[in-house]
Amino acid sequence: MVSLSSGSKSFDQLRDALAGDSGLRAELENALDLNVNLVNPSDPGGRFISGGAVEWILAATAYRVGILSVPGGHQARGFDLRDLLNEARGLWSVKNQSSSSKSEYRLTNGLGGAGAGFIEPTVFLSPHLPGITYVDPTVHQEVAARAVKRSDAWVIRFKAIAEHAQSHPECVALCRIPTNPKTGNHDPGMDYTQELLAPARFPRLSGLFQDANPPTASVMGEIRDLIAMKDAGQITDSQFDILVRKMGAD
Repeated sequence: MVSLSSGSKSFDQLRDALAGDSGLRAELENALDLNVNLVNPSDPGGRFISGGAVEWILAATAYRVGILSVPGGHQARGFDLRDLLNEARGLWSVKNQSSSSKSEYRLTNGLGGAGAGFIEPTVFLSPHLPGITYVDPTVHQEVAARAVKRSDAWVIRFKAIAEHAQSHPECVALCRIPTNPKTGNHDPGMDYTQELLAPARFPRLSGLFQDANPPTASVMGEIRDLIAMKDAGQITDSQFDILVRKMGAD
């Protein structure tokens, strides 16, 4: 267990929880895997969806280990999830990469300018980092000083974060970050529109989606398809288990 502090009690709690609970760490890693396998963050439209999901996944992890409390003094059930996400954003900003190459992080950008700069605590994710890496610009000033102002954004080179992670293991929470396989083709926009154009609301417009859907396959047929995907290495054992459980819940 790392004894030094990162400068953030909340990050220290997350770091120690992931180091001490392999089951929680596996769930976090599997969720990040599934996210990047479903939605391709290399696609401009998918980048925001995938990045937003990473924020939610980290917020769910923080909530699980008690870093985030139920907002507004509500009971454990029935609170507004957006309040919880805002609480998570108050702890740290999230900068995620899943590329096979090492590239700079975009910290801030503004309307017609570079934005405010490196001014808030941030967690950095990358397949090339040893884990989730925390940087607080007020504590780790030597890292913040390496941020560069461009005409349209403040950026920081990957090397600056990697060297910080190596020099400050207390700022690293053990977690394997997946590489983008660039095979994700899930379209959240289409799913939303299909739900919006439900037959009960729009009997004519919904015809497009109804005609495109093939006859419902049997559950056993769907499981056989998942087994084939698992055997082909297209999904992991953990992803297979998650999808089978989801079928049982639907």
